[in-house]
Amino acid sequence: MHHLTDDDIKQFDAQLRGQRDAVQAAIAQRLHQAGDPDQLALANHFADVREQAEADLLGDTDIGQLQLELADLKAIDDALARIAGGAYGDCAGCGAPIALPRLRAQPAAPRCLTCQEALEKQHPPVSR
Repeated sequence: MHHLTDDDIKQFDAQLRGQRDAVQAAIAQRLHQAGDPDQLALANHFADVREQAEADLLGDTDIGQLQLELADLKAIDDALARIAGGAYGDCAGCGAPIALPRLRAQPAAPRCLTCQEALEKQHPPVSR
C-alpha cells in the first residue's frame, strides 16, 4: 500500500537514524550522570527533609525522563524495522497510508491520525 517514493523512504530512514543517534546519546549522558560520584555524594549530604525531598524529586524526574527516552528509542527502532520490512507509512491500525504531513511531523508514527486518536481515547497518553 505504498504511497511513499523511494526518496521519501530514504529521507525518513536517514532522519530516524539521526534521531536514534541523538536519543542514544541522551540516554548515555543521563546514565553517565547517574553514576557521577559528585552527584551521588551531593545526594548523601542534604541537611534537611525538604532538601532530601527535592533530591528525590529530581531523581524521580531523571528516571521518568529516561523512561520517555527509552520509549522514543523503541518507537524509532520499530519505525526502522517497518522500513526494512516494507511496511513503513502504512497504519498499524487500519492498514491505510499514513498521511505524509503526519510522517514529516512524527517520522516514527505507527498509525494514521484517526487510529491514533481512537487509541488515545481508549488509553490517554502520559503527558511529557
